[in-house]
Amino acid sequence: MRSKSVLWAKTKKQLVWYSFLIVSIINLIVLVYWPMITTVRYSFYEVSMLGFGESFVGIHNYRMLIYNPVFMRSVRNTLILTAYSLLTIPLGFILASLINSIKLSKLQAFFRVGFYLPNIITGVSVILVFQMVLRANGGLLNNFLSFFTRNPVTIGWLSNSSWAQFGVSIIAIWGGLGYSMLINLASLQSIPSEIYEAAEVDGAGPFQSWRAITIPQMTPCFVFLFITGVIGGLARFTDLFILSGNNAGGRPAGVLQTLMMFIYMFSFESPNFGVASAGAVILFLFTLIVTLVNLKVTGFFKKNQI
Repeated sequence: MRSKSVLWAKTKKQLVWYSFLIVSIINLIVLVYWPMITTVRYSFYEVSMLGFGESFVGIHNYRMLIYNPVFMRSVRNTLILTAYSLLTIPLGFILASLINSIKLSKLQAFFRVGFYLPNIITGVSVILVFQMVLRANGGLLNNFLSFFTRNPVTIGWLSNSSWAQFGVSIIAIWGGLGYSMLINLASLQSIPSEIYEAAEVDGAGPFQSWRAITIPQMTPCFVFLFITGVIGGLARFTDLFILSGNNAGGRPAGVLQTLMMFIYMFSFESPNFGVASAGAVILFLFTLIVTLVNLKVTGFFKKNQI
């Protein structure tokens, strides 16, 4: 009888802890896991209306995407824009190195805050500002280039299909540079100074110390920024959607249409939920591959084997 009462007391105590988690668990099931399972299921169906008119079509939706030039263009655009946005890694490292070389702590803090400020500004505000900066006629960037070239520059950074990807990449780099700088700076300052002192005693110069100590010690930071940058690039949507005139076609000439915009187009603008679900599954697989590469590089699987 006593053992039963002790067991009941332990169970009751555990139920108290689980009661704090039950709301989060229900939210995850209803708002995350169930929609994910439904999306995978819909990718094998032709769905005329959500919850109604479903007919099984197998891998037809996936086959249609693979042979769809618009989808393949969106994949190519996503990869190109992601590659451009990764320029924040070397640029952030250069900025972090310059800031780290400043000896005055207050001046160093000033530059840290100054370069990180763009990350606190809302995305829509940034887009509105850069629409003025990158405007073809009278834009600040074109005026700046005209001043140095002594010739009028009227590049349509956001309106010309040949330059639009460069234009939106300028926005992405400007917005992500502060974050990259801060992560690089934290990693730089975590390198023990004793290693540099020992290298200096051994006769190593600044370049040799940078190549043999700094770069190897910064590798985990670079990998982290690369993986998170790729995942962020695959999910890029909001700024490109607004710059395209709230149209998922990726104007001008579709060069700004990413995978997320393609999925949005077949979800809301030209509803075909089976195709949209297949596109979402493909995007999930891309993200999963990048995540697995990250776990492999960081040695996650080896840690679990020990």
